[in-house]
Amino acid sequence: MVDNLESLDDLENEDGGPGFAAAAVLASAVAAGALFFFIRRSRQADEPEPVVVVNPRAWERARDMAFGDDRAQATRDFLIDKVLPELKPALLGILEEVEDLVDDGFRRAEKTIKDL
Repeated sequence: MVDNLESLDDLENEDGGPGFAAAAVLASAVAAGALFFFIRRSRQADEPEPVVVVNPRAWERARDMAFGDDRAQATRDFLIDKVLPELKPALLGILEEVEDLVDDGFRRAEKTIKDL
């Protein structure tokens, strides 16, 4: 199938759609990014964090102030009321694109199996 390909245009023309070439480029970019991330993470030295002695009462008071129920509820309300309605159309669009790519891939696989 890809024996005589010389460019991305040949890949596009081979199986009949720019979606296949775009998916191949996207998959390569994701794989390269993941590889870069793992290499970079493996090269980082594991430095132990310094031990800090804190008065238990002060720590509990600070924790209550920072992570109190009121703040958690306010954050939850903000996310549900403001952020999720704005992200919903984008997430649905992404899901539709992924669904189309998966459907196309299964159609091609089915066609390939039938041609065997």
